[in-house]
Amino acid sequence: MIALNSVAVMMFQDGGVDQHKISIWSAVIGLALVAQAAGVCIAAAFAIKMFWKVERLTDSFEHKTAPLIEKATALVDELGPKIHTVATNVEQTSYVVRAKVDELAMTVDQLNRTVQDVNERSRVQISRVDGIVSDALATTYEVSRTVQESIKGPVKQVAGVIAGLRAGLETLIARSPFGGGRPSPYDVE
Repeated sequence: MIALNSVAVMMFQDGGVDQHKISIWSAVIGLALVAQAAGVCIAAAFAIKMFWKVERLTDSFEHKTAPLIEKATALVDELGPKIHTVATNVEQTSYVVRAKVDELAMTVDQLNRTVQDVNERSRVQISRVDGIVSDALATTYEVSRTVQESIKGPVKQVAGVIAGLRAGLETLIARSPFGGGRPSPYDVE
């Protein structure tokens, strides 16, 4: 459209155009303006038609969603206090659980310290018992050695005396008239 208007203006400015051409171009411009007006009217009709469709869809959507919105609102109104109660209970339970966990932590800490104390005392007692047993074993060994030494000396002396008596008796028997003339192993020739 703008192009046609521009051509028409140029022709009017050009002085060599006759009246007949001006009439033709004026008619062309008029037709273009009528076509443009018809296009705008058709577009307006389509816009009105689309507006009515959108309005019907909106009404239908409102009609269908209104009960859902009312139910959702009623549900929120009904569940709101319950949700608040549940949230409050969860919060209180959280505080109680936290307190019990803190108590348990303190109890476990005390138990740990008690076990460490018992362990340390047990180590000391085991060390003490080990020393006592070691001393008892050493004393027992010494007593055993002393007893052995105490018994060995007199036993050797008694054995020596017995061996001497035996040798003497055997010699006496061998030299006696009842001895049968067997030489004694202790005889010296």
